[in-house]
Amino acid sequence: MGQLAGRVALITGASKGVGRVMSRMFAGEGAAVICAARSRDLVEETAAMVKTDGGRAIALVGDVSTEPDVLRIVQAGVKAFGKLDILVNNAGDGGPTKPVQDYTVDDWFYTINSCLTSSYMCTRFAVPEMLKAGGGAIVNISSTARRRGGRPHRSRDRRPGAGEGRAGRGGAAAVRRAFAAQAHVDRRGHRVPGRLSV
Repeated sequence: MGQLAGRVALITGASKGVGRVMSRMFAGEGAAVICAARSRDLVEETAAMVKTDGGRAIALVGDVSTEPDVLRIVQAGVKAFGKLDILVNNAGDGGPTKPVQDYTVDDWFYTINSCLTSSYMCTRFAVPEMLKAGGGAIVNISSTARRRGGRPHRSRDRRPGAGEGRAGRGGAAAVRRAFAAQAHVDRRGHRVPGRLSV
């Protein structure tokens, strides 16, 4: 029996990359997985992979930076599997690769909404379901780049648009710390019965 047997996990950004890998790994440990992403074909492919591996999964399509889509995804996931124990805030697009002087307000809000608003929105609607289930765990995927900002001697740090994505991921990390404080949990993520681990 796996470490996550009997648990239900919602993983955002599950259409490819880290989100797809985590979906398969969580299912391999026994969790039922709610795979959420904007790309229907890709997220359905992820759910199909989980099922081929012998796991349980559903694919749900939506933009997790928008309230109606997140509410619908959480409700559909709970309807399918009965509860929600784990949220993985993985969704996030670093945005267009443009120099800051060409980065429009729309570009900025697209990036911030993708990386930061999505984490807040999913947490907001997942927490009530986790409390009903007696507690839960929230994992926010970030990047070490959020701490260093940019280093001129590194070519990837000079890439146009790098700073905007880091602002979003850095904000998500700050929100995680705030939510953890509200949940009264150990900063290391140690679970407290009936509480939330963030």
